[in-house]
Amino acid sequence: MIGMAWLSSRPVGRVNQGRIGAESDLAATNPACRISYKLSLERRDMMQTANTTGKGRPLLVDQVLDSLTSFIRSEGLCPGDRLPSEAELFQRMQCSRNVLREAVGRLTSLGLVDVRRGSGMFVGTADTVRSCALLLRSTMMISISDLIEFTEFRRAIEGYAARQAAINATASELAELNALAMAIDQADISREESLQRDYAFHLRLMEIGGNRLMAAILESLLDFLQASMRSTTATPRDVETSRQLHVAIMDGLLRRDPAAAESAMELNRQHTIDRLNRLEETP
Repeated sequence: MIGMAWLSSRPVGRVNQGRIGAESDLAATNPACRISYKLSLERRDMMQTANTTGKGRPLLVDQVLDSLTSFIRSEGLCPGDRLPSEAELFQRMQCSRNVLREAVGRLTSLGLVDVRRGSGMFVGTADTVRSCALLLRSTMMISISDLIEFTEFRRAIEGYAARQAAINATASELAELNALAMAIDQADISREESLQRDYAFHLRLMEIGGNRLMAAILESLLDFLQASMRSTTATPRDVETSRQLHVAIMDGLLRRDPAAAESAMELNRQHTIDRLNRLEETP
């Protein structure tokens, strides 16, 4: 029987750091999760405010989630190890079944818990990098200022990826990137299709010139950026500037000029920031 003292010593009804504790521990061991920590603290403050106005369910769910992740870590459980049953967790946590199930559902969506019908709950086998990227996605509450910060972060990691791709990409990889880049701003496609093609180009560039961790982080950020950019209007000048910048990125890559590729990527990201700043200034 797995020990359960951790539950009685961490009462769900007490306002504690909730999910932030789990995230800070993950941040200490995996750099993918450090990015979400500051925003997670802000999210905690918002949840605590909601709790004082009678809307405490989100905080309770996060406290249960914190307890579950802390248990997995403190017990040294490995992927595939069995977790306590729902009935046992329900009795000891003294929370509603709906709160418990929502917390378990979140962990399941992250790949950190595997619920097997008729068999019980087990520690998940998800890839750590992917799980951290999903954790990052699940904690974000997006504003224009957040999107600007995300884009500034992209400027750093994508500039590095462009530089490395100019040095290390194979001829076939460069041909693939060129085809993706040239397809982004064609006149006869919808805005949605253009965003999808832009997504594919930048993610593939990160895979070629960056690394697995960078690609996982970027994949999470791109989902947010795409969702928000869909609500903005691209002027003809924006479209033409975007086309020219993608041409410049590929020119640097094809000439094997790391500095030129990196500079063009930074200009591309600055163009996005300028558009977001215009949106933020719109009354």
